[in-house]
Amino acid sequence: MTLRLPLLTLLLLLLVAPFVSAHEVGDSQIVVEPGDTTWTARIVTGPTALINRLEQAAGRVPSRDLTPEQAAQRLADLASALPEHLRITIDGMPVPATLTVEQLSLPVDQAQPAWLVLRAEGPLPAGATRMTWQFDLLAGQTPLLLAGQTHWVQGGSQTGPLPLHPGPPPGLMPVVVATAVQYLHLGFIHILPNGPDHVLFVLGLLLLTTKLPPLLVQVTAFTVAHCLTLVLALYGVIDLPSQIVEPLIALSIAYVAVENIFVRRLTPWRPVLVFTFGLLHGLGFAGVLADLGLPAQDRVTALIAFNLGIEGGQLAVIALAYGLVLHWFKDRPWYHARLVTPASAAIALVGLYWTAERALA
Repeated sequence: MTLRLPLLTLLLLLLVAPFVSAHEVGDSQIVVEPGDTTWTARIVTGPTALINRLEQAAGRVPSRDLTPEQAAQRLADLASALPEHLRITIDGMPVPATLTVEQLSLPVDQAQPAWLVLRAEGPLPAGATRMTWQFDLLAGQTPLLLAGQTHWVQGGSQTGPLPLHPGPPPGLMPVVVATAVQYLHLGFIHILPNGPDHVLFVLGLLLLTTKLPPLLVQVTAFTVAHCLTLVLALYGVIDLPSQIVEPLIALSIAYVAVENIFVRRLTPWRPVLVFTFGLLHGLGFAGVLADLGLPAQDRVTALIAFNLGIEGGQLAVIALAYGLVLHWFKDRPWYHARLVTPASAAIALVGLYWTAERALA
């Protein structure tokens, strides 16, 4: 194996990273209510993003800086195309559905939230048990509430068959297990594929520290720190706005990468810095988990599972990077000059780009 292919792959991933959005949690919610002969659903989402996706689907250039009047008019022009983007099957059979605009709120004061409520409705055959849902105009992780259960939908992807009616009350252990599995999954995908900033931070640690013991010291320091601030932030002990936290997270990525260029081995202060940066990343994780929400019951289970999912994602990043690149080249005399330096420079540039982007947002 030569150096060129894996290094080019790594650099390509770093170059596209600025265009990958971190923390892909959507700003939407879906509530489905089964009736006797029909089902209804309400979709609450951001109006501008949905209008832009409707425009793109119609082959138009997405609008920017719309006034409330212009946005309302544009939505009215495109509303007839809404049902084309909703696909429902019940017990494996497609069913027709209507989808209309129920409410649009576009405050003149931009400090106030804007929202759009869509109402969907369709027939519910007698004895129906399961529904499959797909609405391809949403993005990010979207909660879908149906029959007292919350299901997480990835953007416009199709769900699996979802139960239309609640079953018999389960025992305590199945509920705990279901919660743990759900939040373990959410924690993992927050790193892979939805957390490019955290991925680059972990890669920055790995590039300089290829031996297992010092790498474990840094990963442990990072883990302890982000778990600490994640818990404190969720319970209201710490409260820093994302406008401060997110640029600092990006700056921590750039700092670690720059240090990799000028330092050839682990310094005594590196684990202390990693712990400090982990405190910042924990606040970022807390923001994501606050958006996802914690169940009224089993909050501790969800919190622990989310943390374990994050750790699983980070370990997966380390395993992939080590197996694909570092295992083959870490002992070569040119490892630092030909791999660490260019890869760290690319990471630093991405981190600085994110810092400026988030500070100016």
